[in-house]
Amino acid sequence: MQLRIAFLGLGRMGLPMAIRLARAGHDLAVWNRTADRAAEAVAAGAHGAASAQEAVAGRQLVITMLSDPGAVLGLLDGLTLDPGTALVEMSTIGPDAVAELRKRLPAEVPLVDAPVLGSVPQAQSGALHIFAGGSAEDVARCAPVLSELGTVEHVGALGDGAAVKLVVNVATINSAVLLGEALSLATRLGIARETAFDALSRTTLAPITGVMRPRLAASHQPTLFALGHAEKDLRLALEAGARPDGVIAAARRALAEGRDAGLGDEDVSAIIRTLAEGSTRPAG
Repeated sequence: MQLRIAFLGLGRMGLPMAIRLARAGHDLAVWNRTADRAAEAVAAGAHGAASAQEAVAGRQLVITMLSDPGAVLGLLDGLTLDPGTALVEMSTIGPDAVAELRKRLPAEVPLVDAPVLGSVPQAQSGALHIFAGGSAEDVARCAPVLSELGTVEHVGALGDGAAVKLVVNVATINSAVLLGEALSLATRLGIARETAFDALSRTTLAPITGVMRPRLAASHQPTLFALGHAEKDLRLALEAGARPDGVIAAARRALAEGRDAGLGDEDVSAIIRTLAEGSTRPAG
């Protein structure tokens, strides 16, 4: 079923997601704070809106894919959504921000939180895994559109999608930091990098080792998941109740140091390189 949709936020993930919806034939209006980001989506059939308010006017479904809670809440505070328009919040903002968003929205605007598991290649191919939180009725209403972006899993009530995404990201990001620490120890003990990788590939770190090994060997890698966003996600986990003296907090500190050293826009694999080499120099 083709719908009138607004897509707000055309970053690394949002842009390929919006392009998929445009190519599926939906009447899609797109908006991004940096207007030239909309050009590729417009070329795929979307309508470029001059403002977020223009984008959402007359739309049946509004999707947000922004950087952090402040961006989402700040943008939605200034918008007027038509009664009955459904909002699908797909950013990684944590359950507290989802609850705050629900408070600020009119009661007649259904809300689903639906953050995604996957990166740019999965967004391009429609192979994302989408953790949806909300009432069964609201999720079912949005599922046909979301299914064009990936596999939809209804994980529970409103906010549960955001909560599950934090749990997943904590495990994934901490594994990257742990891999960097392990490689650093290998260097200190005089073990060659490749020998360490071979050994780690036989452990529970094998999945992330397999992904990161070729990325670290390359002189340059495109950013698929920014280090700065990874730091933000661990900060959200701490704000949501993770132990302030545990491994999540330690991993966040490592990422914050990398971000403050100018690595915030680099791929999160940069933290492995910097920990392994004892340096915070930008890669490449």
